[in-house]
Amino acid sequence: MRAVAPEREGFVDRDGVRVHYEVYGGGEPAVLLLMPNTIVESRAWKAQVPFLSREHLVVVADPRGNGRSDPSPEPARHTDRELLDDAWAVLDAAGAERAVLVGLCTGAGHALMMAAERPDRVRGVVALNPGLRLTPPHPFQVEHDFDAVLDTDVGWAKANRHYWNRDWPGFARFFLEELLPEPHSTKQWEDGVGWALGTTPEAMLVENDAPPSERHDPETAAAICRQVRCPVLVVTGTLDRCQPPERGRVVAELTGGEHVVVVGGGHLLHARDPVRVNLLLRDFLRRV
Repeated sequence: MRAVAPEREGFVDRDGVRVHYEVYGGGEPAVLLLMPNTIVESRAWKAQVPFLSREHLVVVADPRGNGRSDPSPEPARHTDRELLDDAWAVLDAAGAERAVLVGLCTGAGHALMMAAERPDRVRGVVALNPGLRLTPPHPFQVEHDFDAVLDTDVGWAKANRHYWNRDWPGFARFFLEELLPEPHSTKQWEDGVGWALGTTPEAMLVENDAPPSERHDPETAAAICRQVRCPVLVVTGTLDRCQPPERGRVVAELTGGEHVVVVGGGHLLHARDPVRVNLLLRDFLRRV
């Protein structure tokens, strides 16, 4: 059961890959909620959609390979360019000529890229724990070779091609625990694991094996941020074990945006502290 039903839903066909979207509510400015990547579907915004759709047109879309969207047939069809064009096509289908973009992790990086390339269509960006490689990753994330056959599967050794194929549910459980370090996160953890099991290791590996993204190059990522001209709000958690919190500070500095730090917050701030995030979104939307 959902707190609110979509006003309408449908698919956009992107060269044979169908991307599912839903539209809620009505009112300006329109809001597009961008997923981080294939590992979760659009229901991850379930705490934001009912609140925001009281006053705004709210658009969500399942990422390629999860929910009701088709997986990409090959890594070359899962580039940032493809995913940005998915988002533009969804906005077109929803009838939102201009919108505020709200993104988490990779979705926040995509929101900033969209604002840089089409300033006429983006009224503002809210970046939650943004996924632009403006600083080195957490050391524990790169301790193990993703492609190697490892002699351990403890901790972040589970972030490994062979382990994914062997025990995807095991990785999902581990990863969601890492993203939710806050106490009493059982419900959010259960939701997240369930959505992660809506995809497959095959779909996740297509995403992982996509050609390198420009947002992974620190100089290019910084240049993207400097091109953003709309209002920006960055929200970071001090206990984020996915994106180093320093990346949020750098994004805010480069874009001239506001920076809110959630002390003790992890990666999934919108799920674990939805009231605070919703109020931040409300106030930002009113200012925009």
